Amino acid sequence: MVSQADHNTTLPVIQYPLYGESKRSIIHQQEDVLIVHEHLNQAATPSRLYRPADNCFCFVIKGEVHLQSEQQAVNLKPHQAVWLPTQQSSVLTLLTPNVILCTIQFTKVTLANQPQTLQKISTGTVDSKLEKKHIQVWPLWEGNTARICIEKYPAHYSETLYYQKAASHYLLPLKGSAYLARRNAAAIPCTQFGQFIPAREASAIINPEEDHLILLTVIISKQQKLKGRVIVLNRPD
Repeated sequence: MVSQADHNTTLPVIQYPLYGESKRSIIHQQEDVLIVHEHLNQAATPSRLYRPADNCFCFVIKGEVHLQSEQQAVNLKPHQAVWLPTQQSSVLTLLTPNVILCTIQFTKVTLANQPQTLQKISTGTVDSKLEKKHIQVWPLWEGNTARICIEKYPAHYSETLYYQKAASHYLLPLKGSAYLARRNAAAIPCTQFGQFIPAREASAIINPEEDHLILLTVIISKQQKLKGRVIVLNRPD
């Protein structure tokens, strides 16, 4: 199933209720990846059962949870994550009144660097690296055809328009206000659901704030490498 986001950077979010105030939002769905947000209310949904058929990355946006599988258990706070065991049941129990999760399920992407399940992943468990223009990056996980990381952008940051030859992006603001510049169009704000950018679509991140910006970034490539960034020779407004 190909999302409308292949033709438009505005996400066509599909929402449906779970129980009471709890709801599930499909952010993006393609052959290679499924991105979902879950807004869970403890009174209505004290626990959730997960049994993913494919590799599934579970990231806590807000709140605290306890995850229990057949042999392991872990507590997660905001901006911490785990890989859920594949073909096994895991029970997620809410530890706070409200929880927001982002799950990223790789349906056809081969993860050569096989992730360990229910092992806590966060900026406190991986080393960061400093990239160009003072962007600080924490690689939460990286394989041959996909990458998940947290990126910290300085105040008043603006980059040159670029596109990826074969890779698509998903950007989710965790702190601050992110804007996305596009070719021959006004910059648009990233919503609470984030922004999906198809391959070969030129864009650039802008942080207009006085404080730094933090993003969860997911990159998925249809080739056996993640390289192929091409600079567009004009700057965003």
